Amino acid sequence: MTIREFLRVIDSFAPFALAESWDNSGLMFGSYDSDVKRVAIALDPVAEAVISASENHCDVLLTHHPLIFRAIKNINLDSDLGRAIYESARRDVSIISAHTNWDSAESGVNATLAELLGLREVSRLTCEANYGLVGNLPEKISLEDLLMRIKSCWNLSRLDCYNPRENLRRVALCGGSGAEFWRAARDSGADIYVTADMKYHEIIDATKSGLTLAIPEHGEMERASLPKLAEKIRGINPELEIILLDVKALREPIRI
Repeated sequence: MTIREFLRVIDSFAPFALAESWDNSGLMFGSYDSDVKRVAIALDPVAEAVISASENHCDVLLTHHPLIFRAIKNINLDSDLGRAIYESARRDVSIISAHTNWDSAESGVNATLAELLGLREVSRLTCEANYGLVGNLPEKISLEDLLMRIKSCWNLSRLDCYNPRENLRRVALCGGSGAEFWRAARDSGADIYVTADMKYHEIIDATKSGLTLAIPEHGEMERASLPKLAEKIRGINPELEIILLDVKALREPIRI
């Protein structure tokens, strides 16, 4: 299989046409004609992930976040981007990113999060894409039990909650940065909205409207979808070797 053919595999379940106009998904580094025999999957295309992919004898590093997101004027080998490009070239590891197309795919980030949580009667928060879903738990649940379920199902290390309430059933969620959709979550009748990267004033506005919020770390929330990404690829091409890398771009904070 070539890179070109591997991109068609991804496109079959996470169409690149779903990617936002501001996004950069697809081949980040490498040649369309390069061979693909073994693929490593990670959230971020950092140099450490490239090195780990190489050490695991992988031809391709498939990441959710793009290697190149904004226009660049130079490649500084001391920067994170420069180091990743350098290691990719030196180790002959191609980099592919499936970003907003994986977010919006029917089996993508948000669908996986909803599935792991056991939501039923799932529908979109907005008309524009699967940027956020809302669904119902089988029965009402206490806030403590729901937060513990979310942490366990998505393998989170932390989860901040604002405006707590009890007897929750309807859950809205958006993987990664979904602050802009809190009004859609409220209007959907959700008891709680789970998303990352909400700012101070957004939290105030949302909670004053009556919405309960649960805010995890951005990367941890999206990382929960990577096993599903591997599963979709294996389902289409069982002979292709896939490994999941445990490489985090964000270092654990020091808490005092």
